[in-house]
Amino acid sequence: MSDSDNKKHVNLAHARVDYQKKVMKKIQGDDKCPFCLEHLMQYHTEPILLETEYWVLTKNFAPYKGTKHHYLLITKKHCVGFWELPDEAKIDLFNILDQVRQQDAMKGGTLVMRWGDTEYTGASVVHLHAQLVVGTSREEGTQPILTALGYQVKEA
Repeated sequence: MSDSDNKKHVNLAHARVDYQKKVMKKIQGDDKCPFCLEHLMQYHTEPILLETEYWVLTKNFAPYKGTKHHYLLITKKHCVGFWELPDEAKIDLFNILDQVRQQDAMKGGTLVMRWGDTEYTGASVVHLHAQLVVGTSREEGTQPILTALGYQVKEA
């Protein structure tokens, strides 16, 4: 199996925790997209919290360290880029985000959506999804929540 075949559905190099790495190795062996709805619950251990015509909302089964909330919004259409979605799906995404914001009384949060080649983004799953990440206030004296957003350009 070539290196590019190994990254068909997931990029094992971007796994953050042992449990995630173990699941991703199984996904590679099964050769199934873990975020396509027909396979999602085979690999994902958190329940679906909300389902719309275009999206599924669930908690991340491997949340970033120090998060209060870490949600995944997974597009039902298998795609790698937001441009592949109809305009209604883009609007639906923000409607879901607003619903969750109100439900959880969020004072602030971060939305991350990586797209395309995972070697450029640091993403672990190729299937388009967004992550809603909520921590706590800096005033509480904690450290920042960190994640890869891509890779730095080499300085000249």
